[in-house]
Amino acid sequence: MELLNLPRLRMKELQTVGENSIRICQAIPEVEPAVAKVRATMDDFLKGMQKHKTSAATKAELDKVRDQYVRGMVLNVQAESYYPHKGEKAQSINVLLKIATKYSSSTRLRYNEQTAAIDNMLDEMQKIEALETKHQNIARWLPLIEKANQDFKTATKDFIEGTAKLSNTSAASEVAPLLSENLHELYILMFAHAQIGTIKNIKTAYQELEVLIKSVN
Repeated sequence: MELLNLPRLRMKELQTVGENSIRICQAIPEVEPAVAKVRATMDDFLKGMQKHKTSAATKAELDKVRDQYVRGMVLNVQAESYYPHKGEKAQSINVLLKIATKYSSSTRLRYNEQTAAIDNMLDEMQKIEALETKHQNIARWLPLIEKANQDFKTATKDFIEGTAKLSNTSAASEVAPLLSENLHELYILMFAHAQIGTIKNIKTAYQELEVLIKSVN
């Protein structure tokens, strides 16, 4: 039996080690103060991890969805423009083509600019008289685009509010050194009791800690 040394860990690995170390040691009264220190630091670490997770990842995924729908609709309009429509239907297709061409590059805009551009595009298209009866294959895209754009707006709102709530929270990387230090102190205390060997459950718990540390090495 040797004194455990915490290796260099990634943030998620440190989270796993911290949570499992608390689980293994929390029922042992002799090390309760050390466990309490780890638990308190772990709480701050997890808040920092949550701050890290509050990222633009969700927004990026939702942006891909609305990009796909906009491109699909534009291609649909372009394809219809080649069909020999007559009269009012031909006129409305020409109007749709102008609108689609005008906003076809919206997928390359910055997020907020794109959001506004899609709203404007939808507004212009929805003003075309009898769009849903004249061009159902094109009109079917509009609810999809509208919902995708609204989902993106909601994600943006949640991102801003979530980031604001965590603005005073330290990042996990800032808390990690203290968490590692408190874990090391817990391991030293556990090692000392395990060496004495008078409390069986401590020796068993220390063996579990050894397995835990080896699993991340």
